[in-house]
Amino acid sequence: MEISDHQSNIQIIKDFSSNLISAFSADMFSLAMGLMLLAETGMSLSFGLSMIIMPLVSLLGLMPIGNLVDRHRHKPLLVISILIRLIALVGYALTIGYFHGVGKIIPTVLFLIINYIVQSVMTTGYNAAIHELVNEKHIQKLSSLTQSATSFANIFSPIVATSFYALLGFRTFIAFSIAANALTLVILLSMKFHYQPVAQIHSDNESSQWTLFKDGLHYISSNRFLRYVMSGGVFLNLMISALNIGMPFMVVHQLHAGDLSLGILNSLYASGVLIGNLVIAMLPPIKRLTRILTSAFMLVGVTLLMFGFVVIPGLGVKTLRVVGGLILCISGISLAFLNTPMGIYIQKTVPTDLLGRVSSTVMSINMASTPIGIIIFTVIFQVWPSWLNFTASGAILIGFTLVLSRLMYREERREPMGANQPIEENR
Repeated sequence: MEISDHQSNIQIIKDFSSNLISAFSADMFSLAMGLMLLAETGMSLSFGLSMIIMPLVSLLGLMPIGNLVDRHRHKPLLVISILIRLIALVGYALTIGYFHGVGKIIPTVLFLIINYIVQSVMTTGYNAAIHELVNEKHIQKLSSLTQSATSFANIFSPIVATSFYALLGFRTFIAFSIAANALTLVILLSMKFHYQPVAQIHSDNESSQWTLFKDGLHYISSNRFLRYVMSGGVFLNLMISALNIGMPFMVVHQLHAGDLSLGILNSLYASGVLIGNLVIAMLPPIKRLTRILTSAFMLVGVTLLMFGFVVIPGLGVKTLRVVGGLILCISGISLAFLNTPMGIYIQKTVPTDLLGRVSSTVMSINMASTPIGIIIFTVIFQVWPSWLNFTASGAILIGFTLVLSRLMYREERREPMGANQPIEENR
């Protein structure tokens, strides 16, 4: 059944609302949880639990989650996932009071494991279900607006959470998260999924789990363009860790510019991502993907290099906030033109019966490179001057982009990108 433009627009409104509510409540709850643990334990690890648990869950769930999403109808899977999260939230609310001090980490870790398993299933499930929600003309708009909702939450949820945490307390944030997930469930139940015929997959044992997962790997290995872009994403995550680790260290501890300056820079960076996704939503369908991706890669490298010159010791706080903020805003826009078009490319080219496995693999591999980059740059920033680390990282990323762009242009000329069609499973 063909999905009409009107139906697609209705689905986009519902999906955007659902993602905005979900992302906003999740970000606020995560920050409130960190503040609660910091007050109870006094450990800086309180804000780092998510960065440790999320990549581990993503890697461990790489095979079963991708297979699960491709083997089952997506709406029931998403509904069950939200219900599990609601049960976990209620259980967490009922048990957290029985633990004190460092002991509060125990129920928190258990909840985070369940939460990130659910989140991984839902993210992969939504990615695989986009063709069931909108027609192909609206995929770009849906993907960009979904990312816009996440960016909006990243900008404003910390402001709301920190403003109300002292007044309301942590239990209020749990209650708010339960209500937000319940509302998200209601919206999801109202959405219509237009299921498309795909190859039937039957699997009842662990060996076939590996066989199914291998089909996704085979598709990735046979698609050179996808491999090139995945390599670019992994390398970008490694280099951008210089910003994630180095900016707070440089701004607060070396330049002594204060938390306000750091907040301004972070907000402008997130605003850039939001602006970029809103622009993509208004653009006509992207056709020259390689040109957009390579230009965005290059611009991220240039902005990273330029930021190094802005944070040279001796420059004023106003210069840091204005010039540095502008550079980071441009960097955020560039990241939007990397992440969203790549997601659109996967939606339009990967066979529908492999979307879950391919999306899960791409997401997990990219996510796994982040903690590696954090470890590397944590060491590097203790050894060399911070401004030099930024400029060197930018220069390395520019050099990598020059090589990557040649490979991508050559592959695009060799084999034009086609539409996604179901394929026979490799046995």
